[in-house]
Amino acid sequence: MDVVDKDSAVSRRQVLKISVDAAGVLLSGRGLAVAAEAAGPIEKPVDRPAKASKRFLASMNCSQAICEVYGPSFGVPADVAGKMGTGFAGGMGLGSECGAVAGAVAVLGLKYGPDTGRTMVKVTEFIAEFRKRCGETSCSKLLKVDMGTAEGIKAAADKGLFTSACPGYVKTAGEILEKMLA
Repeated sequence: MDVVDKDSAVSRRQVLKISVDAAGVLLSGRGLAVAAEAAGPIEKPVDRPAKASKRFLASMNCSQAICEVYGPSFGVPADVAGKMGTGFAGGMGLGSECGAVAGAVAVLGLKYGPDTGRTMVKVTEFIAEFRKRCGETSCSKLLKVDMGTAEGIKAAADKGLFTSACPGYVKTAGEILEKMLA
């Protein structure tokens, strides 16, 4: 007998909706590829912060982890989203804004753009909540090393910060995003 994890199980209602949507696409003449794309994987949003944290541990790039996990929800393939987030890691290589924060700002742009006014309100809210939870948004200040230098990066690695502190910042960014994207 197969064991089904109730948290990841697909409800009958979800299966029916996907089936009806797929049938409609097929009948409209747009084909199987579109139907498969429309159905896509069903992922619970509450799982995304943990997924981003795990993705960070695999890639060691905080902004990529956020972008890869959240980008597909807005039609951006994970590999493209990851490329988009590459340069934001380590405070853009200068120790400035945390890459998880920068990646989250990019995701907010995907959700609320191109309306600059609305997007900036959401960005301001995100940053305020991240600061409330973590104290800072600067990579160097969060890790208490100068991430803009080779010595600072080495010190962070030697202290194990990339595996102890950074995954928590990535997860926090994801948790805040979940509330803002709902």
